[in-house]
Amino acid sequence: MPNTLTAANALTAELRRQLEADYTFKRVVELELNPVRGNFDAAHLKEVHRRIFQDLPGAGFGDVTPGEFRKPVPDGLDWVKQRSLSTVDGSFYVAYSRMDETAKARLDKALEGAKPDELRSLKTPEFTARLANIYAELDYVHPFSDGNSRTLRTFTRQLAKESGYEVDWARLNHGDVGRDLLYIARDLSVNALAKPHLQHENTLRNILYTQDRLEGNRALPDLLRDAIRPSRAVAFEQLSEREALTAHPELKEAYLTMHTAASYFASKTPGDLDAQEARIQSVMNHVQDRLNAGETADFDLGRESDS
Repeated sequence: MPNTLTAANALTAELRRQLEADYTFKRVVELELNPVRGNFDAAHLKEVHRRIFQDLPGAGFGDVTPGEFRKPVPDGLDWVKQRSLSTVDGSFYVAYSRMDETAKARLDKALEGAKPDELRSLKTPEFTARLANIYAELDYVHPFSDGNSRTLRTFTRQLAKESGYEVDWARLNHGDVGRDLLYIARDLSVNALAKPHLQHENTLRNILYTQDRLEGNRALPDLLRDAIRPSRAVAFEQLSEREALTAHPELKEAYLTMHTAASYFASKTPGDLDAQEARIQSVMNHVQDRLNAGETADFDLGRESDS
């Protein structure tokens, strides 16, 4: 049997990235099925990171420290990443916190808003804005030396689910264009938070250059509107009525609206099944839109669907 440590160190950079991806993908899937049980605090975040990257030290990735925050950046320096985008020429820059005591306190403050019981009461636009703010703050702090994105996606997906929402990160991370738009949205948010705290003139110059080139792109809260929906809205769309009501009894009025519409259109256009189906579909689209927005009542269309 080959020595894993020696084998991993002998890999090319590309093969090393693939090996890391193989190990961590399996752990991310496991966390979908068996999430960390915690309070969505710093300890919870560390445990998510530890579980995702737990296999890497034994596989020869000696520089990976699962579940440990990175060391502070020395005074006068910044922690900056140069980014290349697949669909836009040139180099871009994103600056993160120095991970000093101030940054750790900022992380704890941001996580004070990660309370499912409070977030559950929010309608979709308000929840999306809150989750985007939490994500941007945690991304700016960037507490780990590596693996922040995978950790934050897993952490915020679990937070959303326990708050009654679904975050489909894969929808935003599909293809080169989608990945670049997600990078841009995140970096715009992070650089806006980082700019007042930069230590070095060169860093500020690079960040201003990046912000100027990326101006006009969608910010993170706007982008997340395409990926966040209430869990009950997903259930209404994807499950049978019985399954959806078992999981989400609050959907009762939505289904009552559908049954009432079906009876009404059957009486208005007897024998014309195509017309009935088209009008019922119109009502279903309306109900789905209301559910996507976080509503659970008042689905009445009046008589507009009778035209």
